[in-house]
Amino acid sequence: MMKKRFSAVESLKVMGSASKQVIGPDINVLLWNVFKCKRKGWQGDFISLIEGKDLILLQEAILNSPFDSLFHHSSQHQWIMASSFKSIKSNVETGVKTGSRAEASRHFFSVSEHSEPISNTKKMVLATEYPLASVSDSLLESSLLVINTHMINFVSFEKFRAHLNQAFQAFDHHHGPILLAGDFNTWNGKRMAYFDAMARSSLLKEVPITRQPKLGHLLRHLDHIYCRGLDVVDVNVHTDVYSSDHYPISLSLRLTE
Repeated sequence: MMKKRFSAVESLKVMGSASKQVIGPDINVLLWNVFKCKRKGWQGDFISLIEGKDLILLQEAILNSPFDSLFHHSSQHQWIMASSFKSIKSNVETGVKTGSRAEASRHFFSVSEHSEPISNTKKMVLATEYPLASVSDSLLESSLLVINTHMINFVSFEKFRAHLNQAFQAFDHHHGPILLAGDFNTWNGKRMAYFDAMARSSLLKEVPITRQPKLGHLLRHLDHIYCRGLDVVDVNVHTDVYSSDHYPISLSLRLTE
């Protein structure tokens, strides 16, 4: 019988301190699945990549590790992590983590209804909301909603669809700008087509990203960024960074006037 290596935690933790009161009008973002920070050189790459970033969205982020001080003692970013499982052996928790230079005015998480096989673990959708620096009268009472997610994997399309629906339900009643990003495990055409249809129905536009798909990802792009009420200024895929099995993606956004 296979021994259980993980247990459900399904918890949220807030760390560090924000350095600003509001987000925008220019917003610099980092998206990165950090592969549980297992590869050599991760810490140096991370410190370099988050310099000047207003928002950082991490997947396969960890807690209760030697890297905790980067988040607990941060005076530049507030970090919010939604953990979905932990290693019984090491006590390390894994989940999604969002960092911001502005303190979140609201945050919540949603746990996948279904579990991944073997580990029997669930995946998280983390939603955080931030006050905006107004660039027009229409944004005076608006806020930026950020959805950071790592989609469930190794399951049927129906179970994948159920989890993706949870991510979109997180902004059903939000009328301001939206940033939806993460590792969506869109490794086949059926998953990607459903994702695209959901995005269009929510008036989200995909950020165009030029990159070479990885063989380890079945030659499919897994990391995606969609937005509403935000203009894309620049996108950069850091193909020179090898401290994860995903390349980091930096982008510059601006609030739509």
